[in-house]
Amino acid sequence: MTVARVDCPSGASGNMFLGALLDAGLDQVALETELRRLDLPPWRLARQAVRKGPIAATHMDFEIEAAGHGMLGDPASMAAVIAASGLRAPVKDRAQAMVRRLAVAEAAVHGVDPNDAHFHELGAVDAVLDIVGACVAVDLLDITAMSASAINTGSGTVDTSHGVLPVPAPATVQLLQGSALEVYANDVDAELLTPTGALVLTEFTTHAGQAPAMRVTATGYGAGTADLAIPNVLRVSLGEAASTLGTDVVTVIEANVDDMNPEHYPSVSERLFEAGALDVTLTPLVMKKGRPGTLIRVLAQPDTTDAAVDLLLRETSTLGVRLHDARRVKVPRHVLRVDTPYGPIAVKASYLDGRLRDVAPEADDCARAAREQDVRLQTVYDAARAAAWEAAPPTQPAMGGPDDRS
Repeated sequence: MTVARVDCPSGASGNMFLGALLDAGLDQVALETELRRLDLPPWRLARQAVRKGPIAATHMDFEIEAAGHGMLGDPASMAAVIAASGLRAPVKDRAQAMVRRLAVAEAAVHGVDPNDAHFHELGAVDAVLDIVGACVAVDLLDITAMSASAINTGSGTVDTSHGVLPVPAPATVQLLQGSALEVYANDVDAELLTPTGALVLTEFTTHAGQAPAMRVTATGYGAGTADLAIPNVLRVSLGEAASTLGTDVVTVIEANVDDMNPEHYPSVSERLFEAGALDVTLTPLVMKKGRPGTLIRVLAQPDTTDAAVDLLLRETSTLGVRLHDARRVKVPRHVLRVDTPYGPIAVKASYLDGRLRDVAPEADDCARAAREQDVRLQTVYDAARAAAWEAAPPTQPAMGGPDDRS
């Protein structure tokens, strides 16, 4: 299993991502062999060693016969080509899902149905190769986790078939919406982050912001086409995680309250979770003048911190909150559903040093099944736990489904 770190001081595109992976050692023959499984117009992978400022990098592009352009302009046709290919099922499924995401983003921008979206600037054949190429590359390199730096989007405007649009392009912004990726812009007057680049990074990034600890085994630079004041490159570092334990950075938000109706706390906690909080705890305090109070502590991802702060200021009587970042170390987790005599139950399996450590049935599922079947809660819990020990993978699944709440 491999972890990857992507640094984006000059944005990102699909070609830059693949160029960086090729520069880091991705087998070009293996990549091309897999992409030839797609029924597409004739194409060639053009790879060139270039320099961007002081940095040696790899520029790659897909050169397609002119007759191929304009084909597959709708998402249904693109997905059909992928579905009919001989690609491995996980690669095929992921690539199709990415095409759907791209169609939804384009449709939202233009106010049309996703089935009616049309990929003008992307060039549909190029888009299919970029999307499937990224999925194949991640599969060939066995990348199980990827972190990304803040991304320079560029600034100014860009000429498109829809006219002059602001940078980042509307479809790019739509793809970033709801993700944990952080973006910024400096005075570079150019489109640095393309829609395909945003699609790839939002799809594969499992940790955004600070780089997790890792042992680097290879590094590659993918070059963009423009010559800028800063090196126009994307860097990918490949390596091994320094630990099987996951790490990330969360924001801790705290408020001391001593003058609020205690009946309101459950509602506030529920709304915080709805706003994306990872955890909410209430701790009794003795405050100034001997008054009893409550410490409200919220854990939030950086992209949901503002919503949590706003909610605390609006829905509680506090006059201010404290914020600080905290580094978490997390046992990897994988969520699965098991069949029991009382119905399906969700179970969380945890792993340590890559091997199954424990299984924990979800309390809400157990309580629901106990009520419906009129049996003791402990009976359902024990049945789910026994079934989970049999069903859970004995070793940590690649790109598993961790539950971030801790």
